[in-house]
Amino acid sequence: MTTRDPEEQSTDAAVTRVSGLVEELRSYGCVVEFRERMHEKVLILDGTILWHGSLNLLANTGPTDLMMRLTDPVACERVGRVIERARKERAAWNPRLREPGGPQSAPATRLYLDVPFEDNNEVKKRLKARWDPERRAWYVDANKVSREQAARWLPPRQE
Repeated sequence: MTTRDPEEQSTDAAVTRVSGLVEELRSYGCVVEFRERMHEKVLILDGTILWHGSLNLLANTGPTDLMMRLTDPVACERVGRVIERARKERAAWNPRLREPGGPQSAPATRLYLDVPFEDNNEVKKRLKARWDPERRAWYVDANKVSREQAARWLPPRQE
């Protein structure tokens, strides 16, 4: 299954619910992969059933979203190739995706933040930020938090 990262859900309750469903699927041996800012969702079951569309099957939100179900092994194979090709193309322009095994197994890359004291709790809760005592700065795992998500706390760029 390829879907949006649970951390990209709109509410804390949705993050918790979707994270639990992802872990449950993985406990049954399902492969769940995340893709940043993904709109379309793909679920391939046993290489013979393909679900494709904009409905997030894990969040079950957006009653007007659509999903298409195909029971065609050839379609499953073709969509799998499209996903793999897209993953390779993203890796070509995103160095952290070049690691063997993709973003799930890539080592943590720290994205340091400029967080005012009054925002400490918010950045910990919203972005799962951690404190680096040596640098005396908050940081997030850049493999899990996009620059867009952290934009409010990014330090000004030094050109």
